Parts: sequence; structure tokens; C-alpha cells
Amino acid sequence: DNEQFDDFFQLLVATDKPIDNLRHVLLQISEIRDVEVRPWNHRNEPASVPTAPPAEEPEKESPTQLAASPSVEAEKATSHARAVSQTVRVDVERLDTLLNLVGELVIDRTRVAQLGREFEERFQRDELVDSLLEAAAHIGRITDELQEHIMKARMLPIEHVFNRFPRMIRDLAQKFGKEVRLVMEGQETELDRSVIEIISDPLIHMLRNSVDHGIEPPEQREALGKPRQGTIRLSARHEESYILIEIEDDGKGMDANHLREVAVRKGVLTRDAAERLSDREALSLIFAPGFSTAKEVTEVSGRGVGMDIVRSNIQRVGGVVDVDSTPGKGTRISVRLPLTLAIIRALLVRVNGQVYAIPLSSVLETLRIDTGMIQFVGGRPVIVLRGRSLPLLSLQAHFYGEYMDCKSEEPMFVVVVGLGERQLGLVVNHLIGEQEVVIKSLSRYLGEISGVSGATILGDGRVALILEVADMFNQVTACAA
Repeated sequence: DNEQFDDFFQLLVATDKPIDNLRHVLLQISEIRDVEVRPWNHRNEPASVPTAPPAEEPEKESPTQLAASPSVEAEKATSHARAVSQTVRVDVERLDTLLNLVGELVIDRTRVAQLGREFEERFQRDELVDSLLEAAAHIGRITDELQEHIMKARMLPIEHVFNRFPRMIRDLAQKFGKEVRLVMEGQETELDRSVIEIISDPLIHMLRNSVDHGIEPPEQREALGKPRQGTIRLSARHEESYILIEIEDDGKGMDANHLREVAVRKGVLTRDAAERLSDREALSLIFAPGFSTAKEVTEVSGRGVGMDIVRSNIQRVGGVVDVDSTPGKGTRISVRLPLTLAIIRALLVRVNGQVYAIPLSSVLETLRIDTGMIQFVGGRPVIVLRGRSLPLLSLQAHFYGEYMDCKSEEPMFVVVVGLGERQLGLVVNHLIGEQEVVIKSLSRYLGEISGVSGATILGDGRVALILEVADMFNQVTACAA
């Protein structure tokens, strides 16, 4: 690992891959000049590493021995392969610095584009204005390309996380006396290294829950007509500008009615509140703090902590977690994550003269409503949207303490945001439009602010706060309680 070796080293590999395939793959590594692959037999050869390339020997049926040596002829033969796969090791901090600089370019690109539009409105049909607009468009294209390539340089395949799970599942299955098969798909899917660092622990906890709570013991599965061996499927794939990770098992699933009873018994919800929950909302109770369906506490589960932290960690990076389950058939947990945490697309809105940015990943739709559509349930404003009650939260009331004027004759704008199966309507004064924004953290200066995840600089130089949608849902839940 520290590259402290001479110009030759030897490895023993147990594999069923053809020798030609091994040699071809290893020659793609730029630091290797030549590879010698031959079968190895411990009865006829010592296991010590020689100081020079070994002589040719007849093939024997045994594990494969790989020897890398600095052959001059091999170097000429593989010069083309090395030229194609040359790599340079770069400190991660340099990539972070480059991304920050690209973020500043994105801000300036927006500023230049806005100045161009202002000049066009003031000096129409002017050649200098046309030249400025042309240059602004070119800068925009170059900035987009530069941003795309920097983002790709920060990407890592998610197999860096997935590769640690097979052994963990095997050990857990042996510990609980279960037979479990882990199927992994989409390991080549790439996402930002900062997201990979955060998603590892939540995935570990959800997989442990699948083994502990989901998969039944072999005898019980046989009695139910299922195979003795349970299957957990872990997959990852890209969907638009997001990555979707799914954990699916063919275990016993979850019963919504049972979850309601557990929530009432543990004091998580009142009886009336539990009965009002839909089945999908009842399944989301597993993410409530202090909630657990385990009958006894073990080192793996039963303490009522874990799934709530899983959801909070996923929401902290702008992700959404959702659960779907069928009793007797299994459970599927879906996690949707942004590809990067640095630059996002957002919907800009205006509230009390101030511009706010709502992450587009949380926006479902926008509405224009009349105040006569607003009703009150339990003292909270709601509207009926396609037969479903949609709670409203006025951003003006949230940030400025001003009550929403429900008697005004002017129409109101509502941004419908979603978090899993839940929906919420954010009441704003005006809709501005979509824009790519660079996230700047405020925590080091102002501490944690409820409802705000960061800030961005707009094209006109003003600062816009970026809303934390999860906090908005918590605000509505707290008021309802």
C-alpha cells in the first residue's frame, strides 16, 4: 500500500477466472510493465517472494500465481495500454478547492447572464450588447463543462461501500441462525465522495434490520412455503440527477396495524392520531425516535435508536427515504440521494421581499389558490388537493412571525413539497423560477437555524437562504401536536 517494494513482486490468487483475463486486466494498470501468470503448487514451489522473475514452469492445477516484472519488451508491447490508462493521484483537498472555485464561477456566470439581460432591455439592437450576450453564453457553456468534469473527478463507484456488506451479512446470518443470500446490483454506479462517506452507516443499519427483523428462520420459511434461504437485494442506479438505492428482502414484511399498536403502546402516538394514519404513513413509524418492534433488546436491535438516525442522516444530505412493505412477502426501503452536495437546482421564491431557494428535489408542484379554498383542521390551515388534505405553512409566518392573511382577495402561491409519503404546502408571495445555486454553509457563523440549510449568492449579488424542507415538516408536526 505504501509502494515500498522493489521492481518485482509476487502474489497468490485463488480464482476461477481464465489466465488471459487476469493478465489483460492487470496490464491496464499504468504502474505495471509486465505480468506473468502461472499455476502454483505449494508442494513444488516455495511461497517466498523471489528477487528476480522466476523461470518458466509447466502448468499445474492449483491457485494462480501472478508475477509483475519490469520487462523491457513487455513495456514496449503495453505502452499503448499504459498511455490510455495513465492516472495521476490528486489530494482530495485539491478537488474540494477546485469545486469551490467552480461554484464561484457558477455564481459569476449567473451574474454575467443577468447583466446581459439588463443591458439588452436598456440598449436594444446594440452591437456591443449582442457581443456581450454572445460572450456570456459562451462563458456559460464553458462553466457547465468545467463543472461537469470536476464533478466526475470527485465521483467514486458505490462498490467502495457495497464491498464490505457480504461479510457483514454472512456473519449476522450465522449469529441469528438464518440462511441469507445477498444480491448486489449496480456497484458501478458513481456518486460524490462526500455522499458516499455519509451513506455508509445508514446502509449498514438498514441491512442489519433486514437480517434481524425481515428474514425469517429457515424452519419458519419452509413452513410458509418459502425457500430456506432468504434473499436481500441491494441495488443502486441513477435516476435523472439522483441516485436511487434500494434494499429489498423477501422476509415477513411489516403489518401497518401492528405498527400502529406498537406506536400507541410505546407512547409515540395517541390512539386517535394512530388511527388517522394511512398504511403508508404507518410504515414510516419505524423512523420515529424510540420506536422498535423488537420484543427484547439485543446488541443489534431493540433499543429504539437507529432508524430515526438513518432518516436524519439521509435528510441531512438532501436525500429522501421511503419504505414499502407487504406482510408475508417482504419489505423494500428506497433511498434517493443527490449526486453532489455542492451545487443543486432550486426553485427561487420571494417572501416579504426576501428571496429563498427551495431544493428542486423536494418540489412536487406549484399552485395558485384563492384564500376561499383554505380550511382549518385543528386550528391549522389546509386545502383539499385532489381529494387529499394538504397542510399549509406560511413562510412569512415562519420566518417573520406574521400571520397569514386568509381574508385577502389576492391569489396566493403554494409550493407543494414532499418528504417520503408526506406532503406540505409552503405559502409564498411570488414564484421567481428555477436556478442552479451553490450551497454555502452558515453553521460556522450563525449556528443551526431552523428551516435553513445554507445560503447562496444570486446573480445580482444578494444572498438567498436555502430552505431545509425536513425542518418545515417538523414544524408542522410540532404545531399539530
